Amino acid sequence: MARPRTQLLSRDIILDAALELINTQHDFTILGIGRHLGVNPSSLYHHLSGGRDEIINALRERFYKNIDLASLQPGHSPWQSRIESWVRSYREAVAQYPAAIPILIGRIVDDVPTLAIYETLAAILVEAGVPGSQHVGIIAMLDALVFGSAIDAGSPEPLWNTTEDRQPHLHQAVASSSTPDRVASGLAMGIEASVAYIERLAVGPSDGAN
Repeated sequence: MARPRTQLLSRDIILDAALELINTQHDFTILGIGRHLGVNPSSLYHHLSGGRDEIINALRERFYKNIDLASLQPGHSPWQSRIESWVRSYREAVAQYPAAIPILIGRIVDDVPTLAIYETLAAILVEAGVPGSQHVGIIAMLDALVFGSAIDAGSPEPLWNTTEDRQPHLHQAVASSSTPDRVASGLAMGIEASVAYIERLAVGPSDGAN
């Protein structure tokens, strides 16, 4: 029997199917991917033997592959600028797939690409002179900024349907806003506030000198 001219199943095809299910159903299962692709679910394990966990890690690898961690190493720019770049590049990566965020953060981080992202941030905090006891709290704060802004990017515009009589203060705030990109403005404010807070914790030089 002649072989089919097109490959019926591959790692990328499986990941594409998982993303389609996430976007339409907000989650995926091995059985669901098999049905979606019209294949026996057990055949998926030939390409991703770790099942659901490996698929999530493979999605992380796909999402984060364009984050330039080399530019966040010492000597490129002050640590404050590199923290901003870390937040923006990480946020840009996850904002492309907002429906996948609950799945990404719902599994322990044990894959190399994601661990490298956080190791880079931890190294910046060490360079800045932030006490080690504060690192996990800062990482959690920046995580909230990254993922919160990424989810916010998928919200409708306008976000609030207000009336002057029922929500007078919010209505006035929305009406007087001069910034068309609410999400970008909020992200910039969050980064500025976060860097200022980290600077207050730093016991080393805050000018980025190496």
